[in-house]
Amino acid sequence: MVKNGVRTRTTGFMALLVALLLVLAGCGAPQEQTDATTDDEVTEASADETTDADDAETAAVSGDVGGTAEEAAEYDRALSGQGLVNTFLAGQFYDQAVEDEDDADAAVASVIDRLGADETTILQALEVRPTETGTTYYTFRQWAGDVMVHGASVKLVVDKDHKVCGLVSSILPDVQIEDVDDWDITAEQAEQVVSEKVASDGYDGVRVVSGATEQTLIALGDGSAYQRYAWVVYTDNYLEDVDAGCVAHYVNAGGEYLYGIPVSEPGNADALAGDEANFDFGAMDEGTWSGTVEKADGSTMDIEVPVLIDPDTGDAILADAKRKILCVDYAKFKYDDKIVPRMGSDEGFDSLELIIYDTFIKVWDFYDGIGWTGPDDEGTPSLLMMDSVTPDGEVVQNASYNGRQYGFQTFAFNRLDSDGECYDIMAHEFTHCVTSTTMTTNLYINDCGAINEGMSDILGNLFEMMVAYEEDGAWVIGENEGEHPIRSMSDPHAYGQPEFAWDAYYGPEVSEGTVANDLGGVHINSSLLNRVSYQLGQAGMSDEDQFYFWMNVALALTPSTDYPQIAELLPWCMEQSGYEQYVD
Repeated sequence: MVKNGVRTRTTGFMALLVALLLVLAGCGAPQEQTDATTDDEVTEASADETTDADDAETAAVSGDVGGTAEEAAEYDRALSGQGLVNTFLAGQFYDQAVEDEDDADAAVASVIDRLGADETTILQALEVRPTETGTTYYTFRQWAGDVMVHGASVKLVVDKDHKVCGLVSSILPDVQIEDVDDWDITAEQAEQVVSEKVASDGYDGVRVVSGATEQTLIALGDGSAYQRYAWVVYTDNYLEDVDAGCVAHYVNAGGEYLYGIPVSEPGNADALAGDEANFDFGAMDEGTWSGTVEKADGSTMDIEVPVLIDPDTGDAILADAKRKILCVDYAKFKYDDKIVPRMGSDEGFDSLELIIYDTFIKVWDFYDGIGWTGPDDEGTPSLLMMDSVTPDGEVVQNASYNGRQYGFQTFAFNRLDSDGECYDIMAHEFTHCVTSTTMTTNLYINDCGAINEGMSDILGNLFEMMVAYEEDGAWVIGENEGEHPIRSMSDPHAYGQPEFAWDAYYGPEVSEGTVANDLGGVHINSSLLNRVSYQLGQAGMSDEDQFYFWMNVALALTPSTDYPQIAELLPWCMEQSGYEQYVD
């Protein structure tokens, strides 16, 4: 429909995973987010995979792009998000109550001209996220034709009394792309294809879930990072010995049945990504491993972690059925597409990997305790990829969040660093998935990338100070890793980071992110936000209150939030969170 120049279309939660797919570019090429501190420490894998991601974004719509060079340029602009206009509106600018998505749509439409939008702007409802205090965040994503505008979104914030109290947006104005309507089949025809396929497989009377059929992006399936659009049709679960709420079936634009996977419910993460975690956590017996592990400095500690045990052989693997965490070999997964779990030997499990696993569980439990389930709040399984190496076997000396792959949220660790002993680093990587979820995607360049890194530093450091204070060098990141810390939040200059914009260490914005320029200073300029957290601590704000405050900041961020926008956003978030005394 059209409201005051804004066309809105709601298709449930499809856009969330499409957004992630566009950024992470499918199973083979996620954009890694790292803890590097210098130009040469930003891994080449990260830069290479960012390039792959850009290629995949183009490939996802390449079949629909034609005509003039000007039309192709419009697609490129939409996919890159170049020219986004950031806007922040504080206060009650809309006098009607907002109780659902339709009301939220009307509220956004009432100020659409103030956001840089115009008659070409298409906003699609994405999600509704309430908080424990009654504040609700309504998120919309911008589309151009059938192309998601990279990094463009609007967040409407409503208080417990259903009154608008703020809006944060990043909009691409005047994007001229016609709707793509060249699908050979309709949703109803896709459902018929599925019904005929299921019947031909010998299952009669299987019901198609009414009103749930939708379009999504799935991996091309040829081992590349390319993707394609497909209809996803849901039916009742008819598969024997499979505990699932329904089956998601995929039909391409030409009407060809592709495949089906069991999923818990229509529209969930697995269904929209077109993949599932190909590991049955319920097929093995649950157990525990307890013992003494050796730390990097030669000292020891006792830990107990969950394991899964093969009932036939008695072999144990590092995996947790409750939290759905699985430890695997990095190279086998990365380069051979194989899940090879970490198994114990006659000598037991590797101490370094046991510590990584144990610390990740502590972070998982902490977030779960505040109501955030798993890295993405979807309960998606976590894959801890151990012993990260290049294709030539050289150690990738870095910890990283590698995005969603094959139904897992994936994290990588190497055999040289003692990242598992650093609660702040482990929580930093976990938080990358948290903020990628709340921001709907992560552009990871210039200011918005630095803010993303800063959020991971802040929440990671606060976690460590709360759960392991006696081992924490307050306001320092990675102090337990070995030779030296990674960053100082209280004294950024000590590690070549700026205290304010354009001081001697400030990294300037770039038009193209590379390893050499740290993607526009994403690890360098993160200190601007880090120092705010330090100053709040000096002002007397408790770690617990800070964590709550920064989580509210995460909910308010858009993919392209920059430092000028966050300078306005932070004091507003302080007031909304009930901490007016710390606004200054």
